[in-house]
Amino acid sequence: MRFAKLHGLGNDFILRDLRGAEVGGQVPLAQAEVVRLCDRHTGIGADGVLTLLPAKAGEVRLLIQNSDGSVPEMCGNGARCAALWVITEGCTKLGKGRVVLHTDAGSRPCLVTAASATLGEVEVDMGVPRVGARRTFAVGGRSLEATPVSTGNPHLVFFTGEAAQGRDALARLASTEGPALSSAENANIEFAVRVEPQRYQVSVWERGAGLTQACGTGACAVAAAAIARGDADPRAPIAVELPGGALHLRLDAATGELHMRGPAQLVYRGAL
Repeated sequence: MRFAKLHGLGNDFILRDLRGAEVGGQVPLAQAEVVRLCDRHTGIGADGVLTLLPAKAGEVRLLIQNSDGSVPEMCGNGARCAALWVITEGCTKLGKGRVVLHTDAGSRPCLVTAASATLGEVEVDMGVPRVGARRTFAVGGRSLEATPVSTGNPHLVFFTGEAAQGRDALARLASTEGPALSSAENANIEFAVRVEPQRYQVSVWERGAGLTQACGTGACAVAAAAIARGDADPRAPIAVELPGGALHLRLDAATGELHMRGPAQLVYRGAL
């Protein structure tokens, strides 16, 4: 198996490009194989596997598998990595262009500007987020309100109001409270704090992957929830700071679509 390792803000993926292979329909790896490959001690190590399949000209089918072998509907950081790979022809040359990725959450147009063959900035049209009615949960011995958001996959966004405690407090909440909440709600769990207007710090427990350095759909969910709460100005960009770095979100007032911008980078290529 030939593969490439890429990451978006430390959210890392094993990428298989099967566009030139003889394939029919979706070709997911077996769950046990995904777990083996993503193991950070005995495998390649990754938060998930991306498989590129053929589609019509200028478009690509993107199949995503989490590190536990499950199949999420969408992955924002994975989409950026896939788009970089496609536009730079396998991270072999400078590239600037547009590619449409077909995911289980729908089509996701991506604009890529690659400063080098292996590193680029990618903006993804993440579609229209669906924000649900807020609910209250018992979290760490207290009640916290959560905003359900679908960005192609399900999220629960908790605003903790603990700016003074910083990233460590968010990470502790995500690691201790995230697993049970994610399992019970079948959702990705975000713990967020507003540190200044249009700027949020976030830690995420990802369904099927655990505590990750970054989550693109989670950043979009935080931005959508903040706008719905009236805490963020929908006319201005929103910065979401994750452990691996910042993603930048903007809302298209005409369409209601969220656009996510951030980096993607090749780590290395390999074969097994």
